[in-house]
Amino acid sequence: MSSALSGTLAYIKNFFQDRDVAAIAPSSSFLVRRVCKWIDFEEDQIIVEYGPGNGVFSEFILDRMTADSTLLLIESNPAFVEMLEDRTADEPRAVVVEDRAERIVEILDAHGVDAVDYIVSGIPFSFLDETEREGLLARTRDVLAANGKFLVYQNYNHLEAPLREHFSEVTKEYEPRNIPPTMFAYEAQK
Repeated sequence: MSSALSGTLAYIKNFFQDRDVAAIAPSSSFLVRRVCKWIDFEEDQIIVEYGPGNGVFSEFILDRMTADSTLLLIESNPAFVEMLEDRTADEPRAVVVEDRAERIVEILDAHGVDAVDYIVSGIPFSFLDETEREGLLARTRDVLAANGKFLVYQNYNHLEAPLREHFSEVTKEYEPRNIPPTMFAYEAQK
């Protein structure tokens, strides 16, 4: 079985078993490139990924980041954590943490990280109530470095207004080449 097919099957299975999984298929390469174009891969970076799933974004980022960069993957689904650990077992720049994005401050403290350059997220903010969403956006902004960016993609355009309340500058783009096909990508600068 191809890795693309096994990745899709894992997503379908987890979509029905885990209420925090919002996608029925991994992100398309078009969406990955659209979101990651906002990352400066020429410099050493500390990058966090909220909800990496089976690692489509993670693999793209690892292939491009410098030897002294770090990618911290925060995933709450145990099946995806196992996949990520398998995919990154020989990759010292990747750290897989089984936890929730809402605990970003504690996770960074535990790993001795003071500030993050980029946070990439596909977690479904529409599944969070307003208090949870606002708290996570505030914590995300607070852990970013002075010029840090929050790069987030969502099925609906429900996150633009909350992002504008927490970040100084927000850019929005639309990527139709994905499953589901309505995907909004945001670059939110601290």
